[in-house]
Amino acid sequence: MLRTLRLVGDVVHKALKYALDLAQPDTPVLELCEKVEAFIRANDAKPAFPVNVSINNVAAHYTAKRGDAMAIPKSGVVKIDVGAQREGYIVDAAVTVVVGPVFSNLQKAARSALESALAAAKPGVKAWQIGEAIEKAIKSYGFTPVFNLTGHKIERYLLHAGSVIPNYPDKTASQPLVPGDVYAIEPFATNGEGYVVDGREITIYRLAKMRHKVYQPLIDVVNAEAGPLPFTPRWFPQLDEMTIKAALKAGVLQGYEVLVEKSGGFVAQFEDTIYVGENEVVPLAHTLELV
Repeated sequence: MLRTLRLVGDVVHKALKYALDLAQPDTPVLELCEKVEAFIRANDAKPAFPVNVSINNVAAHYTAKRGDAMAIPKSGVVKIDVGAQREGYIVDAAVTVVVGPVFSNLQKAARSALESALAAAKPGVKAWQIGEAIEKAIKSYGFTPVFNLTGHKIERYLLHAGSVIPNYPDKTASQPLVPGDVYAIEPFATNGEGYVVDGREITIYRLAKMRHKVYQPLIDVVNAEAGPLPFTPRWFPQLDEMTIKAALKAGVLQGYEVLVEKSGGFVAQFEDTIYVGENEVVPLAHTLELV
């Protein structure tokens, strides 16, 4: 498993590096998403979820729509979240690009928080202790962690496997890191209140049912490409938007609402996936080497 995860982590690292090269002002978000997803596929992996490009007060879950006219802004905070998988083994990582100097300290706060979290993460350490390190780093820059977004345990073909790593010392996250565990650690820093709420849009979905008498053709098409993992309708030109919406209403699909900071604050994010060994924790995407 670790060998495969290292290979996938290398693909994610290179995909993020490519995304950073693409993330220039006025670059269409659709172009960035499609090129990075194509890069992952060209490197003997599959996207574990659509590339997320979440800008300013959008914290997470935005991927380009069909015909999307959005572009990288001339000034702002751009989060790029990339996941790849081989045979269901997933690595998930993210970086923040600051376009213009105004929000550079927000970016540094999120990056410092990931650095502190990786330093704190050791076999036997409890998840809330990592959250404590994250909050301390973010507050040292004068910002606030996003309290209701967390890192997450990853299992084969399962991006969110139940256990979490919070971005503050939430002692309900009392589980220790155990050898063999895989976790995505993803600090979010904001100059807002520190809470996200559901926005109005859904751009990412996953299959919620594998059998349905009406929507079986849709299920079969999506399952062949994405399996149980998240997908975007733009991957499936044969599926029109009305069919997607109807399948969502019927409970065949689950939608992931775009998440926005409640008070309109801007959000920065850094993320890496770790493998917990017997004596150490292994970062898989080496995100901190990118920015």
